[in-house]
Amino acid sequence: GEKFALLRKQEGKTLEEVAVYMSISTVNYVKLENDFVYPSDQQITRLGKLYGLTYDEVIAFGEGR
Repeated sequence: GEKFALLRKQEGKTLEEVAVYMSISTVNYVKLENDFVYPSDQQITRLGKLYGLTYDEVIAFGEGR
């Protein structure tokens, strides 16, 4: 969740823009960012494509900072 928020803010995207790209409601995307819902592998992969990252790069994003 926190990784999703960091990536979105780093890229200057709005919650709405990312939710539309992910084909989910803004409310459901906010739940992902706030760790109320765990993302599926498909959602992690799709988010990575939005930011030009692989699945593993999304998973590792922000680690060791």
